[in-house]
Amino acid sequence: MTTNPPDIADVLRPLRTATQALHEALDSRLPMARDDASLADYAVHLHALRPWLQVVRDALAASGVPGLERIARRTDRRLAALALDLDDLGASNTGEQDSAFQSTAPGLAEEAARDPAFAWGLAYVLEGSQLGGMAMHKRLGPRLAPHPMRYFQPVDAPGGVAAQWREFVAQLGAALVDPLAVDAARRGAVAGFRSLMPRFGLQGL
Repeated sequence: MTTNPPDIADVLRPLRTATQALHEALDSRLPMARDDASLADYAVHLHALRPWLQVVRDALAASGVPGLERIARRTDRRLAALALDLDDLGASNTGEQDSAFQSTAPGLAEEAARDPAFAWGLAYVLEGSQLGGMAMHKRLGPRLAPHPMRYFQPVDAPGGVAAQWREFVAQLGAALVDPLAVDAARRGAVAGFRSLMPRFGLQGL
């Protein structure tokens, strides 16, 4: 018997609903969201993201789930692209600040190891950010050229970021097969946003 894949809207609805207010608040503070965003804003954006990306990457790697481990490896390549961009901008020295964040961040890796559905919620935030980055690159890339803005470009997406997103949502739907898993994924998505927001000056949401 053949079963149809879950509808994308149905898979994403509980995570989108749980994080909508957080997402909107974060978007309002992104330096790269302004029409006049500069390469200096890009450097600020990358500095804010880098330690968070590392923490989430480690959480996905700790999950023990092959699909999430692949996303963790892809995140390694995104971190490498981010580092090259900062080097190009002469703005690469923030190791102490990154380490401070990573040492005080919530125990996302421990929670992800206990509950893979929580890790899928984290991955939802991470993979969604790549869609946002692609849109930013399309909007800002021509004006900020010749800087390549590597971090905003697709990583390992032969069919494009949209196809990669559809594949991720299919895996997400297969993983969230019961209400307990959906609830854990909601918690993971909320934790993903809440751990990122202080990096952009937002507290207590």
